[in-house]
Amino acid sequence: MTRRASVLFSCVLACLAAPLLSPLDAQVGHPPSRSPYEDLRGRHVVSIAPGMFVTGGDPAGVAPRSGLMISGRYEYLLTGPLWLVTRAAYAPGLDRTVKDPDGVPAARIVGTDTDPLFLLDAGFGLNLTGNKSWKRLVPRVTGSFGMVSTFNSSYDLGGYRFGTKLIASYGVGTRIVTGSKWEMSADITHMFWKMKYPDNYGGDGSATDRSILGSGKLGPWQGNLLLSVGISHYFFR
Repeated sequence: MTRRASVLFSCVLACLAAPLLSPLDAQVGHPPSRSPYEDLRGRHVVSIAPGMFVTGGDPAGVAPRSGLMISGRYEYLLTGPLWLVTRAAYAPGLDRTVKDPDGVPAARIVGTDTDPLFLLDAGFGLNLTGNKSWKRLVPRVTGSFGMVSTFNSSYDLGGYRFGTKLIASYGVGTRIVTGSKWEMSADITHMFWKMKYPDNYGGDGSATDRSILGSGKLGPWQGNLLLSVGISHYFFR
């Protein structure tokens, strides 16, 4: 999975490394038919994007793990290169490990569970080439705030549940212009939220400490990636 993430990340960075000169300045000396810049269509856009949710550090090893996630987005052009971006995402079933914090380390894992993951966020997107594409590519950056939840109120054997968490995220991506109302996009989003483990997961970190976390934090921050490739429909110029 790390190799896939690296490949997609490299592709997006390659798009962002393209010359980002002012579209009007770049067209000087180019006949309109030969200019690398094209006006973008659409003021509203609806997208659907399957992808891979890749979890970051989980010191206790009990949070939902990586898996498939599908997201839907609605975007509205506010002005110039600035877009309002809203997103809803769903991972139908992410496996996680169930641990007994009172058991001996060798027999602490007592089973697995599956939790769906729901995500809602809203923020802004900025086209780095303005309201134009460069050689049919539109590199962009995004930032948003929202929430993520399993909507599962039950605690497991060890007293843990993922619950509902506030999230902050930023991302990079590119819009791939096709010349029609249907276009493609590729995005990498880095999401952050704060974990919350039960008190009995912690310890003092001494040589005789057999707790799950030892002297580690009960509320560490976790960074996660969402890698997605989608199809979009633009309308109302």
